[in-house]
Amino acid sequence: MEANVYPLRAIPGRSQDGNHCLRCGSEIETIDHVLGACPFGEKNTRHHNIRSLIATALRERDFTVYEEVHGVSLEGSYRRIDMAASPASSTEGYIIDPTIRTESYEDQPRDVHEEKCNIYVPTIPFYKDKYNLTSIEVIGLMVGARGTIPHLFVSFCRKFDLPSDLLMAVVIAVVKGSLKILNHHLPMCHISKFTLFCFIYLFIHKVTILKIRSPY
Repeated sequence: MEANVYPLRAIPGRSQDGNHCLRCGSEIETIDHVLGACPFGEKNTRHHNIRSLIATALRERDFTVYEEVHGVSLEGSYRRIDMAASPASSTEGYIIDPTIRTESYEDQPRDVHEEKCNIYVPTIPFYKDKYNLTSIEVIGLMVGARGTIPHLFVSFCRKFDLPSDLLMAVVIAVVKGSLKILNHHLPMCHISKFTLFCFIYLFIHKVTILKIRSPY
């Protein structure tokens, strides 16, 4: 998965009837497409697991956290945020929106943050009134679909003094989720032999993470 050599149809010689996605047919079947754009898969489950890990960590630091909250923008359109969070006894709040993207370029985490700001800043007046807050900051958090944790995510954890084991939990959860999506995407004949690869990959990846010095 990290080397982009997963047996998908985009790899030359893998398919005799074209390189478009076997499941949806809309795009070339690359890892980026399977892990992000293809509607065939459990991407919501992967995303919800990451959101729940972050929400739990914030609650452990005495934040009040609301998940999956519907709101209205200044233009009157309906939006749904992943999390609204505020520290105990504070009138400052945060709209926190984690998203999982296939890693593409260095500035991608910053661009994802700006994308989320463009979407959710127009809803700030609604949520300020809803939760009686004086200010709200939008934080877009990208997590790489292969388990990459950007510096912005690390800075977020430091800013709110979140538990040091959160990063490892997020990495393992997103890699497991991505492997499940890829494994589910393949035809049935590939599943049994690829299940072994999944467990081997996760074991090696987890051991590697354990050797990395904590950023806290």
